[in-house]
Amino acid sequence: MINNMEINKTNKTIFLIIMIMSSILGLSQSSCETDYAIYRNEYKQKNYEEALKSWRKVYNNCPTYNQNTFVNGPKLYYDRIKNDENNKQYYIDTIMNIYDDRIKYFGGEDYILGLKGSDLLKYSPELYLESYVMLRKSVTSLGNKSNPEVILSYFKSLDKTQRNSEEVTKQDVLDAYIILSDIISYNINNNSKYSKYYEIAQTNIENIFAPYASCEDLVLVFGDRLNSNFDDIEFLRKITSFLDKKDCTENEVFFTAVEQLHKLSPTSSSSYDMGNNSLSKKNYSESIKYFNQAIELEEDIDYKASYYLRLAYAYQMTNSFSKARSAALSAAELKPEWGEPYLIIGDIYVASSSSCGSTNLERRSVFWLAVDSYRKAKNVDNLLSEKADKKISTWSKQFPSKEDCIWEDLQSGDSYKVSCWSNKSVKVRTRD
Repeated sequence: MINNMEINKTNKTIFLIIMIMSSILGLSQSSCETDYAIYRNEYKQKNYEEALKSWRKVYNNCPTYNQNTFVNGPKLYYDRIKNDENNKQYYIDTIMNIYDDRIKYFGGEDYILGLKGSDLLKYSPELYLESYVMLRKSVTSLGNKSNPEVILSYFKSLDKTQRNSEEVTKQDVLDAYIILSDIISYNINNNSKYSKYYEIAQTNIENIFAPYASCEDLVLVFGDRLNSNFDDIEFLRKITSFLDKKDCTENEVFFTAVEQLHKLSPTSSSSYDMGNNSLSKKNYSESIKYFNQAIELEEDIDYKASYYLRLAYAYQMTNSFSKARSAALSAAELKPEWGEPYLIIGDIYVASSSSCGSTNLERRSVFWLAVDSYRKAKNVDNLLSEKADKKISTWSKQFPSKEDCIWEDLQSGDSYKVSCWSNKSVKVRTRD
C-alpha cells in the first residue's frame, strides 16, 4: 500500500511541475505581448524592416495571439519584394503561407482566398490559372460582399486563362462579366463608403472585356443560350439589359428575348424595349402603343421623361406632329431643367416643314419655330449649347428670304402666325 508520505511526495512533484509550466507559459505570454507591441509600433511607423524582426517571433511562437499578425504580414513582405529582388520567390512563398495559416487559425477561407489569389496574380502572373481557381471560389462564395480589388483580379485571371488555355471559354468570360457587373452595380448603389473603388474596378473590367464585346460575338453567345433559358425571367432580363447597354439591339436575339420577357413579366422597361423593337421594324403604331404602356407603368420621373421623348419620335414618324410636340412637352414638364425635349420639338417642326402651306413663306416659316425651340433648349440646359448652336446655324439658313416676306407685306420683327398644325405666332426674320 502507498503510505501518506508517498502521496504527499507525489502531490508536491505535480505541484512543482504545474508551477514551472505556469512560469514558462507566463514568460511566453509576456514575450508575445512584448514582441507584438514592438512589431506593431514599428509597423505603424512604416519601419517595415525592423517590424519584421519582432513580427517573425510572434508569427512563429504565438500565431493565435492576434489576427493582425496575419493581416499585416503580407505587407511586410511586399516591402521585402520591393527591396530585395533576389529573394522574391522566397517572399512570395512566405506570403502564400501566411494566408494559409490565417485560414488555419482564424477561418474565413472564402475571403482569404480572394486576397491570396490577388497577390499570387500580382507577383507571379504566370500562375494565372492557380490564381483564377482561388479568385473564382472567393467571388462565387462572397457575391456582393466581394472586395473590388479581388473582383478585378478575378476578371484579369479569367481573361489570361481564356487566352492561354482551354480551361475557360468566351462563354465563361461573358457569364462572369454579367455576374461581376451585377456585384459592382449593387455596391455602387448600396455601398457609398467604397463605391468609388467599385467604379474604378468597373472601368478596368470594361477595358479588359472590350475585345469580347463585339455585337457579333455577343449575339452568337447569347443566341446559343436563349433557347435553353426561354422561360427564365432573370436570364431574359440580364440578356436584354446587357445587349442594350452594349448598344446591340438590332438583332433577332434581342428582339426575341424582349418579346418573351414582355410576355412573362411585362414592365415599363420591357414595354419600352418592345416600343424600340417596333420602331426598328417601322411598325410605328405598335411602338406608340408600347411607349404609352411604358409611360403608364413607370414611376421614376427620369425614365418616364425619356419614354415620352421616344413616344414623340414615334408620333413624328407617323406625321402626327401635334401629338409628337405634346409628348415632348410632357417630358419637359416632368424635368423642367432638361433641354432635350426642346431640341426634339425643334426637330419636329423641321420634319413638318414640307407639308406646311403652299407658299415659300408658309413652308419656311416653320424654321422660325424650330430655331426658337433650339434656343430655348440651350437656355434651359447649357450643356446642350453646342448641339443647339449647330442646329440653329443649319436651319437659320432655311429662313424665308426678304423677297418672300415682301410679297406678304412683312418686315423683320413683325409677328406672324404659322399655318398648318403648329398654330403659333412667331417673330419674322430673314436668311439674307
